[in-house]
Amino acid sequence: MSGTGFAFAPAATPAFVGPVKTRAGFQYWYLACFPDCVIAVRQGALTGLLLGLSGPIPRARFAGLGYFTMAFLMKRGNAKRRQVEADLPNIPTSRLRMEPNLVFAVAQLRSIAIKGGEFAGVVIPDLILETSNGSLHNFGIPPKELPIVSAQLQKMYPALYKRI
Repeated sequence: MSGTGFAFAPAATPAFVGPVKTRAGFQYWYLACFPDCVIAVRQGALTGLLLGLSGPIPRARFAGLGYFTMAFLMKRGNAKRRQVEADLPNIPTSRLRMEPNLVFAVAQLRSIAIKGGEFAGVVIPDLILETSNGSLHNFGIPPKELPIVSAQLQKMYPALYKRI
């Protein structure tokens, strides 16, 4: 007897983009990109401080206390970033959609744009989520993260993505 079997499509695994920050730079977020929505997952104040300090540890130019303090904080920032990025995929979708996170339905988005800006000779790219009612939600992207964030967003939302 032949059966007409079917299988449920697996739940889409999100792509996590980030860290991104608010335009003022005081709040860090990760973007959980699902096929139906983009969720801005807010990070706490201490986590944001450590995420701001993550990155490659600079070479020692001076053997002072400042360098050792900075190297220690950057090491802690990198460890916190690895921890956050490992924990995000394990958070249930229902919890991601709760306050204080921001949920942007793809059907309500007009565009997802990346704009390169410059301030005092430093490139500061922005990620701009524009909703259908015209409101703009700006997030700053660290310049070293720009190629990764850009590629992930273009892959997930080719119809909405644009580079300004």
